[in-house]
Amino acid sequence: SMFGSKPAPTIKLASNSPMYQRLEEDMDINCGEIIDGMSSIAEMGQRIFEQVLATASGQLTKSELHGYGQNEFVPWQVGAVM
Repeated sequence: SMFGSKPAPTIKLASNSPMYQRLEEDMDINCGEIIDGMSSIAEMGQRIFEQVLATASGQLTKSELHGYGQNEFVPWQVGAVM
């Protein structure tokens, strides 16, 4: 999912480790660590919370680092919308 959003950063969570490994350069957090037994739900929740705080404090998400988001956000679409 190569998606980003300029007005609001997009923190991407991979639901499983194989997906994270395929898309590591685009995913911010590997939640598959819970199923893999490497992290508990509480630990992962804390990591997600810390990522939200870091992003809100100015740390760039992977989407932002890649420059994604230029075309995804169009507040006033001109013409017909499907």
